[in-house]
Amino acid sequence: MASTQVKIPTIDFCKSELKPNTLQWESTKFQVFEALQEFGCCEAIYDKVPNEIRECMFDTLKEVFDFPLSKLIEYREKPFHIYDGQIPLYGSVSSVDLVLLNSVETFSNTFWSNGNPNFSNVIKSYFEQIMELNDMMKNMVLESLWLKNYIDEFLNSNVFMSRITNYKVIKGENENKSALPSHTDSSYLTIIKQNQNGLQVLYKNGEWIELNHTSPNSYIVLSADVFMAWTNDRLISAQHRVVTKGDKDRLSI
Repeated sequence: MASTQVKIPTIDFCKSELKPNTLQWESTKFQVFEALQEFGCCEAIYDKVPNEIRECMFDTLKEVFDFPLSKLIEYREKPFHIYDGQIPLYGSVSSVDLVLLNSVETFSNTFWSNGNPNFSNVIKSYFEQIMELNDMMKNMVLESLWLKNYIDEFLNSNVFMSRITNYKVIKGENENKSALPSHTDSSYLTIIKQNQNGLQVLYKNGEWIELNHTSPNSYIVLSADVFMAWTNDRLISAQHRVVTKGDKDRLSI
């Protein structure tokens, strides 16, 4: 059962004065580090991605998982592109640095004969903005650890992995189904946008907390294994799972 009592912190990244060496930055930095220490996650409110970009992206990505298996395998055979499928209720496509132009084109040309240039522009725009949030939060973590002089070196060494995941529901069943078992991610941070709720995180008291978007501009941020190791366990790697219910498949990015 998921807890309805414990709530993860919600942190506002929309303030215009949110820049290094300001009071807003210091306040937000404290909230970020505290949330990742206590929960291993937080909800980030971030308004840089227009709603029409998100809607177009989700609408188009639904098509990807309707393509024949041969198309998905063709995608997997390309360097740095991954397809995980044939798992009940779960399938995903991933790419290293999808924000790079050639990587976006490889993705689009695999699935659409015309390359779907509109989608390429949409997904590139989305990930460019999410990378800004990603870098901002990593910047705040390093500042909290008194490693400000190493921030540029650290960020330049990071690789950005993009994953699009489809969780299928079983039509006619009203009970919750475990679409993806409990696990942690093997990265620094995971930033998630979901079109249907279902993501849950394990709190230290043994309860599962539902991670729901409270705003169209909401993103769920999870701290992962590398950050936990890199900070000598000061940050928690969030143990999380996906539970589906209803009659609509869940997509997450």
